[in-house]
Amino acid sequence: MSTPPSRPRSEAVSLRPLRREDAARLAELELRNREELLVGAPLREDAWFTEEAQRAMLDQALAAAEEGRGVPLGIVLGGEQLVGRLSINGIVRGAFESASLGYWVDREATGQGVATRAVRAAIGVAFGGLRLHRLQAEVQVGNDASARVLENCGFVEYGLAPQYLRLGGAWRDCRLFQLVHADWAPPALVEVPETAPGEVRIRPEVPALDEAVALYSSVGWTAYAQEPRTVEASLLGSSRVVTARVDGRLVGLARVISDGATLAYLQDVLVEPGSQQHGIGRQLVEAALEPYAALRQHVLLTDAEPGQRAFYEALGMTEVHDHPAGLRAFVRLR
Repeated sequence: MSTPPSRPRSEAVSLRPLRREDAARLAELELRNREELLVGAPLREDAWFTEEAQRAMLDQALAAAEEGRGVPLGIVLGGEQLVGRLSINGIVRGAFESASLGYWVDREATGQGVATRAVRAAIGVAFGGLRLHRLQAEVQVGNDASARVLENCGFVEYGLAPQYLRLGGAWRDCRLFQLVHADWAPPALVEVPETAPGEVRIRPEVPALDEAVALYSSVGWTAYAQEPRTVEASLLGSSRVVTARVDGRLVGLARVISDGATLAYLQDVLVEPGSQQHGIGRQLVEAALEPYAALRQHVLLTDAEPGQRAFYEALGMTEVHDHPAGLRAFVRLR
């Protein structure tokens, strides 16, 4: 079997939801990395490395995702090449608000920081869209490379579990790591009070995929509507998502991507046509950026539709070419 050439370290690493059509590629990757995966996965029979088995695995993972028990993700290089898997599994809500993280990368893509960048992106999904308090990861004793990835991403080792997981055909001792979201608060503490019938309710939440796609379609963002799984990945990966609802119906949305220290990037401010001109857009922007009020940079990229400039200037934003500091903005669109 031929293998792809090694990729340059600078190539972008991203996560996207896995799909049933990924079965053939996953079977190829599993077979090529069969020996390497023995340090982090159960011993597999030959049938596991077929497209049919991978499709069945994906069906189970996607069913768990529908029930809120997990998020199966693919690790992608350059926006196109699937080079590994990352799973946020065993999501437990209530008093725990925790999940377990698992990942692996094709041997042809190792040594380039791919796993580290994928785990960092997964942290954004876990503590952003999923609003978890804690991520746990287990590493077989001796798998120092995987342990370094976790440590580089801020995970702390907190224990050793003898004979913890059956990996590679035997029960293995595992090092236990965790990462805790120190600023986590239950959604009930950040929601606004209940509203009267017909009033607008603004709150932080990740809406259901079908209603989010319907909202994007209502404002003519057809490119989003045609790629629902991309919409899902973007919402889950955002630092903060806020919605506007009237009588429970989704009428608006805004999201923010942020490093939490210097930059908050405002994106996808949209209100359905029938609910526009009622101040909902302003409320969404203010609610989305509220946790980032002290950050130095609030940035937005949008189209040149008439009315956009006046709307954002009314919110205290300045077009880059008009800024007194003489700033420049650059973008690469595909």
